[in-house]
Amino acid sequence: MLAFVAGSAADVFPADLAEAIQTVVSSDAADVYRSDPVDARGWSQLQSRVLQTLDAAPQITGVDAYQSVYLPGPRDSVERVSIPNVADPLEVGSLDALLRELRAFAAKAALPTDDVELMQLAAQYLENDALFDQDLDVQTYVQLMLAAKQSAAHGVPLWIAIE
Repeated sequence: MLAFVAGSAADVFPADLAEAIQTVVSSDAADVYRSDPVDARGWSQLQSRVLQTLDAAPQITGVDAYQSVYLPGPRDSVERVSIPNVADPLEVGSLDALLRELRAFAAKAALPTDDVELMQLAAQYLENDALFDQDLDVQTYVQLMLAAKQSAAHGVPLWIAIE
């Protein structure tokens, strides 16, 4: 399962790893927002659908759902940053660019961007057991968009967390 977390590294990783990441990505977040969990397969399904829908979306399609963060502010591309004593690099993208890509995708895929409509769509999947493993790309989009908007509103990093 995956979740999207608007907060600090300490809200996502064990203390020792969070401390190492804090040396590269400093962030303090008083309030933490954690999305509802989504099936991890939804990330790759969302990436595939975005690739079919948009000409380019490097913030969505260029990030693995592992040790990844979107930081507020512009960035030209996704960067891979080495963390001391950690085997795999941290993938760092732009939250601003991610939101632009999500809005462009939503417009072409006829998906909502309004918070109320997003929460209503999320509720449909949560309340209906028959839909639990359906439309994983849409479920992932909904939770990612809600979390990205919270992250932007509070000016904190958006993490992809494996649960």
